[in-house]
Amino acid sequence: MLGSITEKDSPETLIPKIIPQMDNLIMLKNNACFYPTFLSSRNDFSMQTFLHSHNVAVIASDIAVRLGLIDEEIQTIYELALLHDVGKGKIPEKILFKPGKLTEEEFKVIKNHSTYSEEIYINIMKNSDKPGIKKKAKIIRHHHENYDGSGYPDGLKGSAIPVLSRIITIADIFEAIIHPRVYRPHPVAQPMKLMERMAGNKIDKYIFKSIYDVLNSYICY
Repeated sequence: MLGSITEKDSPETLIPKIIPQMDNLIMLKNNACFYPTFLSSRNDFSMQTFLHSHNVAVIASDIAVRLGLIDEEIQTIYELALLHDVGKGKIPEKILFKPGKLTEEEFKVIKNHSTYSEEIYINIMKNSDKPGIKKKAKIIRHHHENYDGSGYPDGLKGSAIPVLSRIITIADIFEAIIHPRVYRPHPVAQPMKLMERMAGNKIDKYIFKSIYDVLNSYICY
């Protein structure tokens, strides 16, 4: 699977490679540690995005299992988490790979990626026989909504945010803080403490309380 993805892939070519192989995709975990999101110093959008999104998909799936979601919902959240950031392919690289803090205008551009991801998912899946494509696309759209209503793109709050989006949000944030990022060369120290501070504002505190040990199991001490 990984060998079929190259730095030349765009979101439109990446998704068709991923979707047919979802059921057979190997979980890239090794003693609860993931393959690092940044495997090289190159700014390889497709590979970085795939590895981050795969990690998020694994975490989100494990959260879904802990919460007792049915098999269909677990498969759905894996699929959508795997594709949640494909819209970043439409973000200029000078912004996407900026090593320092983004300006207000640059952050506005970055925030467009969630709606771009929604649009790309709908476009790629429009000829699929899978049901509920637009409803699933909304789950992707809302993965940056905050529990207190301060997120984007629509400022949804609390239970108005789809539950699968809330799960992906937790997985996405957690994966980002336990790995280096382009703007932060090292993982965040004490990631669970940071997640605790986010509970009730950025993330659903009730879900977080229920899956604390699931997240903690992924940390490589």
